[in-house]
Amino acid sequence: MDILQTPPLSQPRRRSVDVGGLSLALGSQGLGQGWVGWNETEIDREEQQLLFAELLSDMYNHTHTVINAHERSCPIEVSLQRRAELIRSLDNWHFEPHKLPEHEVLYCSLVIFEALFRLDGLLTLIPVSIDQVRDLLFNMRHVYRHQNQYHNFEHALDVLQAIHVFLSSAGRVPPASILLESDTRTWRPRQSAGKPALVHFLTPADLFCLYVASIGHDVGHPGVTNIFMKNAQAPLSSLYDHNSPLEQLHYTLLLHILRRQGFGFLLDNSNTVPHFRKLLAETVLATDMRVHSQFMERFQRIVEGAEADHWTKRVLVCQALIKAADISNPCRPINVSQHWASALQGEWTSQATLERHLHMIPSVKEEFDPLSEAKSQVWFIETFAKPLFDLTASGIPETAKYASHCIENLALWKARVLTLSSRDNGPGPSHRSFSPPQAPEDFVSAFPMALPASFRLGVDQSDRSSVHDWASISVSSAPVLTDTDSSRASSPTHIAEALNSTVSPPLCITSTSTTSSISSLSPSVTSTSHSVGLSEVPSTHPAIRAAYKVSVRKKPSFHRYSWSPAYLTYQPGERWLSSPVKALTASPLPHSLTPILELNQAILTTICMYTCITHPR
Repeated sequence: MDILQTPPLSQPRRRSVDVGGLSLALGSQGLGQGWVGWNETEIDREEQQLLFAELLSDMYNHTHTVINAHERSCPIEVSLQRRAELIRSLDNWHFEPHKLPEHEVLYCSLVIFEALFRLDGLLTLIPVSIDQVRDLLFNMRHVYRHQNQYHNFEHALDVLQAIHVFLSSAGRVPPASILLESDTRTWRPRQSAGKPALVHFLTPADLFCLYVASIGHDVGHPGVTNIFMKNAQAPLSSLYDHNSPLEQLHYTLLLHILRRQGFGFLLDNSNTVPHFRKLLAETVLATDMRVHSQFMERFQRIVEGAEADHWTKRVLVCQALIKAADISNPCRPINVSQHWASALQGEWTSQATLERHLHMIPSVKEEFDPLSEAKSQVWFIETFAKPLFDLTASGIPETAKYASHCIENLALWKARVLTLSSRDNGPGPSHRSFSPPQAPEDFVSAFPMALPASFRLGVDQSDRSSVHDWASISVSSAPVLTDTDSSRASSPTHIAEALNSTVSPPLCITSTSTTSSISSLSPSVTSTSHSVGLSEVPSTHPAIRAAYKVSVRKKPSFHRYSWSPAYLTYQPGERWLSSPVKALTASPLPHSLTPILELNQAILTTICMYTCITHPR
């Protein structure tokens, strides 16, 4: 047995890593090319690669934990009269999901998919039943964090309903009211004369992908922003090199849920539904507001008639629709818009409380008043919502009537600013229709890698009785970053990043700075369009040597083709299979080897799965 050198006390002891898997992940050929993108000046390259391997393992374990913890299913029932009322409400731009009881929120999401399934040709390409979709939505609902005042399942339904209204107005999908008709025949989209509209480039499979992306685009949201995780050096932000970590989390969880619910054939079989997973990634990751200006430039060129292939047009149309739906709240009727603006402010108040608890420089204000709220709405509508809706209406003319609401709401918010500014006694407390802000200990139920390890380890065990025990799985430690420059709290870039795919503007009325870009709209999502911190690693030898030096256990290397993520099955005491017909072992495995084999399997699964995610076919 090798005697490992004891690491210095100042260095955390590295956990076990799979040397063969690390070689595959960091190799310069095949699927593993160029994973690690951390700055070499911050930490030694070998240490970077080991930390990255540990973070991948943590990400895999945590995402599977959340999926397994919430897997369940049950029928969703409402009366026929109530069903008809909900169906009619789903075709209304005044839709208010936050006023519905929980089971009706879930039922409405299912009804929208029911209407989509009336589209001619859809079930031929997507051979799934409405019961399968029901189970998918039911389990996805429980992965959304209900403590969030804004980024919860009600917001997900709001985005899905907005997209359905956009597409039904454009004549691409049937309205929800089709379900009230006795005729159950499929529905065909109306054909436009002359040059086809952009929305008609979407195939039925694209539409199903867009609907799934809409209802799952914020799944697992921890209730904090990307800039919070960057400041706190949260493991999730480090894993993706501070590039869209929240959106990467949502996409990863969405893939897990889809596979768990039997939709893996859409993700792994490019012959059946080409580019489904790629389009899903492009659509979900586009909701990061830091790539907003780059998207606007690309979509503007398409609207003006620039030459582009069908794939590029499909991607841009899906991104335009989900982005418009995601920030559609300022364009809803004013009472609906008011609710969502207040809800987002409540979520930011909870984040500010947590930042104060962690002694971090605040990225959002903890207290709000009607005047700052009104100014924020004016800024956000003028900067983001109205330009996006105007541009979307240029490409999809039928959505112009929804863009007009931005003008009306903008005038109302400007009038409110003047009224509140002229008061001698100053503005009073803001009216709030959301739940009270969360206490710091409430965040223990959030996705663990979104929070600094020091916070998770410092929460008393007694506070976890009513929440999911995320901290039961160890994660890499990450110190809390505090900044002595108090001016950062109002920095334009800082505040703009704090938006992070939200629909309500920041409190500071400043310009925004976008630092990420969608540089390519090719079928691959491994480009810098949604960078996860990728850069080429010149040689894998240092990483492998480092792994042998500091790992707790050395694991044998496996050939890349000796493992099949689609078919690997293992049960304690049974044979370990890499395919349906070939066993890696000829006899049952001893139970004494079960823990070791399970650990190897988990790490190998991590490497192979994230290779597929980062480099989709």
